[in-house]
Amino acid sequence: MSFEFRPELTVEVKSYAANTPVCEGELLDCSLGVNPYGYPEVVTQVLKSFEFHLHDYPHSKVHFGALKKYWQDLVPVSEDEMFFVNGSVCGLYCINNIFSQANRSEVVGFLPSFTDMLESVRNFGMHYKGVPARMEEGGVLCADDLIAAISEDTALVYIDRPNNPTGQTMSLEDVAAVAQAALDNGSYILVDEAYGDFIYREESAVTLKEKFSNLLVMKTFSKGFGLANLRGGYVIAQKEITAMLVRTSNPYVFSDLYREIFTAAMSCPEHTTAHAGEFAAVKKAIAENIGTRVKMLCTDGRVPICTLALQEQGDLQALLLKHGVLAVSGREFDLLDERYVRLRVPTAEYTDKLISAVSAVENGK
Repeated sequence: MSFEFRPELTVEVKSYAANTPVCEGELLDCSLGVNPYGYPEVVTQVLKSFEFHLHDYPHSKVHFGALKKYWQDLVPVSEDEMFFVNGSVCGLYCINNIFSQANRSEVVGFLPSFTDMLESVRNFGMHYKGVPARMEEGGVLCADDLIAAISEDTALVYIDRPNNPTGQTMSLEDVAAVAQAALDNGSYILVDEAYGDFIYREESAVTLKEKFSNLLVMKTFSKGFGLANLRGGYVIAQKEITAMLVRTSNPYVFSDLYREIFTAAMSCPEHTTAHAGEFAAVKKAIAENIGTRVKMLCTDGRVPICTLALQEQGDLQALLLKHGVLAVSGREFDLLDERYVRLRVPTAEYTDKLISAVSAVENGK
């Protein structure tokens, strides 16, 4: 059948979720971004006690109240400022859907950044203007560089914070500066905090909601709360934006079981940062065992991902695999290549195996 679709929809795209090998055998899995320490214990209690009504559609609104309570000590969030989604990736798709129908067609954001966001922007027919990290300074993401890239064509400024793949966290002051520059330009700003629950709530861009009418914040239950398999997330934004987002979704996001689980998880905000010290210790140990052949880009110690860079030609993912560690190849991120990997640190019990592997690569073994 002859039918013309947009070219963006007919070309192969990057996707580390699809292209990263399955971790099997004795491999140490340091690939996909999850909380290696799992989910709060209260989730187990919900699973044990929940009364199923599989024939009914989900109608519970308990998660709205839980989310309001979760943020109430820092910032008021009303029900009409919330938009729930099947994972933050789905939320990004919905956001790009509405902005692709605006009068402006440009999204400005850093490189490297979350791959699926970049691909989605392009799939919706928009242009992603990438602002490269300052690689000569260890991969620093500079707010001034992002501000300088904003133009009259910019519909949306995108910041993934902490950054995926580096684990680097832009300061809240810098986020506010970018938000103000976007507002002055008549543009919106989307802060994707998929990894944001690994830092403290008071550092979230959600706390800027009352100051910037152009701000959208994307959150997820997949990372810090350890519930990646359930596919849940939410957007906090002005009600004019969430009303449009609702039109891109469906009225039955989340089963009642999922709503109860996410509600229970939000009753344990301390869970998401409970292992910040362990993550920082592992990343510090990695940094102390490399530095010549392999280097680590700028990162926030509390966040369990980082980017390692081979300082010569070679495939760093393959080199780590040789020593029993699976990481995500830099080939899956714009600006990076096979010399890089995104590494998600494991639980403390596997630190020795990880350090042994990165040390072996550092020493050319």
